[in-house]
Amino acid sequence: MDIVELSPPFDHAEVTAYLSNRIALEALSGIAWRRARDSGRKVRQPSDPLLDR
Repeated sequence: MDIVELSPPFDHAEVTAYLSNRIALEALSGIAWRRARDSGRKVRQPSDPLLDR
């Protein structure tokens, strides 16, 4: 994965920095989830409810 940022004069609010951080977090989280699932550990499925009530 390659993430690049705009030139600071064109990104004065650092929007691309925040978005690239989010993209990297989502990608790494997906890789970790898939590795845990493939190793046989129990993982939370996206369709599972967040709260048990």
